[in-house]
Amino acid sequence: MDGNEGIGGKTPNPEKRKRLDMGTDASPGSGDEESSFLPYLKPNYKRLYPENSTQVEFKVFVQGLRSEKIGNKSPIYLNHIFSSSPEIKGVASIHRVNANKIVLIFKQYNTANNFLNNTDFLQRHNIKAFIPAAQIEKTGIIRFVPANISNKDLYTKLSSRFEIIAIRRFIKKVNNQRVPLQTVSITFLSNVLPDTVQYDLFSYRVFDYVPPLQQCYRCLKFNHSAKICNGKQRCSCCGGEHIYRECDRPNDLCCANCSGPHLAISKLCPIKMKKIEEKKNKITYATVANTKKVTNDFDFPPLPMTNKPAKSMHKPSLVNHVNTSVNNVNTSVNSVNTSSSVQNVNKPSPSKLEDIKKQLLNDKELTAAIIRTLVDLANKRDDSPITTASIQDMLFKNLK
Repeated sequence: MDGNEGIGGKTPNPEKRKRLDMGTDASPGSGDEESSFLPYLKPNYKRLYPENSTQVEFKVFVQGLRSEKIGNKSPIYLNHIFSSSPEIKGVASIHRVNANKIVLIFKQYNTANNFLNNTDFLQRHNIKAFIPAAQIEKTGIIRFVPANISNKDLYTKLSSRFEIIAIRRFIKKVNNQRVPLQTVSITFLSNVLPDTVQYDLFSYRVFDYVPPLQQCYRCLKFNHSAKICNGKQRCSCCGGEHIYRECDRPNDLCCANCSGPHLAISKLCPIKMKKIEEKKNKITYATVANTKKVTNDFDFPPLPMTNKPAKSMHKPSLVNHVNTSVNNVNTSVNSVNTSSSVQNVNKPSPSKLEDIKKQLLNDKELTAAIIRTLVDLANKRDDSPITTASIQDMLFKNLK
C-alpha cells in the first residue's frame, strides 16, 4: 500500500494495478515470497447487497459504455427502459448524478441484485451497473500480525461476525525492496466494523482505517484526483505550469502549495502535513461510539419512543425491558420536574435513577444494539427525515 504512487506527475502503471487487484492467485509456499503478500480477494466475489442489509434504500449506479452519456438521456427514455421492461422489477425512482451516470433506487435488496446480475439487459443497452464500495463495504485494520503469515492464510483462518472479502498487508519500501509490515487491512461486507476478529484462539481488535491523503498529480492540490481536476497543470519540482518531465530547472525546488524549497509531494510540506493530521484526527460518530463502548463510559440519553407497535419481534422480553426502563426514566424525570408544584409527589431518589442507568448499561446485548443504531444513524446516506418512529424501527431491527 504505497500511498504516494500516482502523484507528482507519476502516472500509475495499469498493469501493476491489475496485478494487485487479482491477488486471489497468490498462494503461500509457492516459492515467491513477494506474491504471498499481494492483496487477497474472496474468489469470484461480486459486489452485491447482502441479505442481512439494514438499509432502507438500495442504490445501483448505472453508467453508459462507449461514451454514452446516459445522464443526458430523456427522462421518458429512461422511464421506458427501466420501468416498462418485464426484465427489470422493483425500481422505485431514478436520479441523475451527472452526464455519465444515473442511480436507480430499489426498495428490496434482491431486486437490486437481480438487476446487477442481468447481463443480457445491460449489454443490450450498452450500460454497466455497479454498487460503490462505500455502500456495503467497510475497511478496518489489525496490528501486530506476524509478517510470515500470508494474506491467503489470514483470509482462511480469520473469522468475524461480518463476512471478510479482502485482506491487504501494508508494505513499505526499504532500499527499493518491498518489506511486509505487521499491519493488515481487512474489508468486511458491512457498513460498520466489528469490534474484533478471531485468528484461531487469538482475538485481534479492529481499528478504523484512515486511507492515505489523496493528492492530484495535475494541480498537486489535495482531496481530489486528476481525472476530475479542472486546475492548471503544475510541476512537482519547480511549481511551474508544466509537467515535471518538461521541467528545465529540476534542481530549483519550489513547492506548488507552500512555495517551500522541496517537492510538492514531499512530507516536508507544512500544508501537506496539516492535511494528513486533519485526516488522522478526524473523529467519526462511529469511532466515538466504539471508543465509549470499550471504556464502558457511554451515557445514553433517554430514547424517544412512540406508541407504534413493533413488527414481528423475536425478542419481546428484551424490547419490553427497553420500553419499561425508558418509561421509568421518563417518569422519574417528569416527577422531578413537577415536584416544585405538587407537594405529595414521591420524588425518586438519585440512587434509584442510578440503578436504572446501570441496569441499561450492564445489558451488553442492548448496549450493542443501541450503538449499532447510533452508527447507522451517523452513516445514513439517504434524504429521508429522521423521526422517532424511524429511530425506533432501526433499533428494533438491531435487536432482532
